[in-house]
Amino acid sequence: MTDADPPDGRVGKANGQTSVAAESGGCDSTMHELVSTEGLNKADQYARLCAQAQALLSGEHDRTANAANLSALLFQGLPDVNWVGFYFFDGVELVVGPFQGKPACVRIALDQGVCGRAAATGVSQLVPDVQAFPGHIACDTASRSELVVPLSTAHGRLLGVLDIDSPKLARFDAEDQHGVEQLARIYLAACEYQGQLD
Repeated sequence: MTDADPPDGRVGKANGQTSVAAESGGCDSTMHELVSTEGLNKADQYARLCAQAQALLSGEHDRTANAANLSALLFQGLPDVNWVGFYFFDGVELVVGPFQGKPACVRIALDQGVCGRAAATGVSQLVPDVQAFPGHIACDTASRSELVVPLSTAHGRLLGVLDIDSPKLARFDAEDQHGVEQLARIYLAACEYQGQLD
């Protein structure tokens, strides 16, 4: 631990890298280094985030634990985002799961907002201007653009969505969509959803 680390020893920042040290009591002694993606082009940024996600989620199958860690990784690793998180499908509607950012809408119907559209259609939603999106749900009034990737099993069973918001207009493009879809596949594989819930 360095002088820059907080007294609890859990999270510290040095040279643009964030380190997360596991605490005792149910955690192993693994430390996950969150390597900065600052200054990288998008392809390299997502390659690095995917490698970090695989290492971070490796060996853990709990959907909540993995969603919490992936949300934190993306919130710290992606520039210009103000909300990153999961909504899980409960059989009727989407219910908020682990996230990073301001408090969120708790429940979203499948026919409402960007998340509801992604869940209902099974198609990623890339929205450059959320104010121009019919029925947009404004959980954070600072959000200006949004990318939502549906999460489903190999046989198409809806599990939820991964949602990322930005305070910048047109923050996300096709390269972001491809990168986040890759990250969603890593999440699903780690949780063993592909065969477990079909």
